[in-house]
Amino acid sequence: MVSELTEAIIVLAIMALILLFMAIKQGKHIEGLKEGKKLFLNVLPLLLIAFIIVGFIEILLPEATLQAWLGEESGWKGLIIGPIIGALVQGGPYAFFPLFDAVFRDSVTIGTAVAMITAWGMINIGHLPYEFAFLGPRFVLLKYCIYIALPSLAGLLANILFG
Repeated sequence: MVSELTEAIIVLAIMALILLFMAIKQGKHIEGLKEGKKLFLNVLPLLLIAFIIVGFIEILLPEATLQAWLGEESGWKGLIIGPIIGALVQGGPYAFFPLFDAVFRDSVTIGTAVAMITAWGMINIGHLPYEFAFLGPRFVLLKYCIYIALPSLAGLLANILFG
């Protein structure tokens, strides 16, 4: 049986080989490899810090607590707490998904996972100062009134359909 990580690596490797072949045909493969190296070196510190944070959270947050807040026994509370956690987690996918995978993947229901990931994608608390400054409080209030309920509704729907 092939693990999900191995499957992802295989798919990404095939995609990289196809793109490499296309770049070689256009004579742009060296430029593409240089861009990839630059991105890797820019993201590496962020990845290292994210993995350190994940390691400490795994050690410091007891599994029983996660289960009570976000697991099967949490009931509707998981659909409320999950989006709050998702909205509060800052950083891009390099930070969020390793954290989610290591800390929450085995602790949350499918609905809580959907709600958490949806909130992370939609509600970014770190953007609030910029949104207030450039878009104004009326827009921000309207946006968050709409956005605040959607992750929980998405989680509820996921529980109904797949739970």
